[in-house]
Amino acid sequence: MVVKKISYNHIIVEKMDGVAKITLNRPETLNALYEPMNLEIISALRELDHDDSVKVIVITGAGRAFSAGGDIKQMQDVYHKIDPLELRRKLQKGVKTIVSTIWNMEKPIIAAVNGPATGASCNIALACDIVIASENARFGEVFIRVGLGPDGGGSYLLPRIVGIHKAKELFFTGRIIDAREAEQLGLVNRVVPPEELESTVMSFAKELAQMPARALGVAKKAVNESLNLNMEQALDYEMTLQSLCLTTEENKRRVKEFLERKKKTD
Repeated sequence: MVVKKISYNHIIVEKMDGVAKITLNRPETLNALYEPMNLEIISALRELDHDDSVKVIVITGAGRAFSAGGDIKQMQDVYHKIDPLELRRKLQKGVKTIVSTIWNMEKPIIAAVNGPATGASCNIALACDIVIASENARFGEVFIRVGLGPDGGGSYLLPRIVGIHKAKELFFTGRIIDAREAEQLGLVNRVVPPEELESTVMSFAKELAQMPARALGVAKKAVNESLNLNMEQALDYEMTLQSLCLTTEENKRRVKEFLERKKKTD
């Protein structure tokens, strides 16, 4: 297996066997999100989105945390000293763009949550298509603890996963939940021992990388968009997307292979 590394200052990007892994790499701050790292994450996601050799993306954290969320020191040193309009511009270029990019990319994105994922980083994980967590993982919408409301798409994502009342409870209290409770609530697809997280995630990512890329993208777009549609609209949108799949060489090849296998077994 050949691993190709791409150089960044605050993240590590590795590519192997159709899978790209983005590792948040500020372990001394529990991978807290701040402007320079946010911009690198956005840049890496966009670059990988246009890389045809990459079929699946994994996001994880270095050290003992996925990410502690927004860097509180930056809030104190920078955010508290600028006017609201400039602050909105900075926020716009940060976690909002990370989540929006993850949500709108056709490529499947897996969050490998190795430890605490709190605040904005919790919502980055929830925006991913699959969440696989270590038993050491923790999740928390902790904004209330520092006098903030939710961001990073939390107010959109969390109620749709756990229901309105449970979402309000988690936002109102800032309570941190462990991996098993997160799994029970539907925030997590699978929980594994810490020593098995890497192998489990990479095995699943490589399995997805063998699937038809356009069909995976269509499935992701259909599910994400369905959250804003009624049934008739969803049916129409499915047909639009399906027409794109039916024009691909991948579809023609796989249909031919399917019919040949069926012929052998008849």
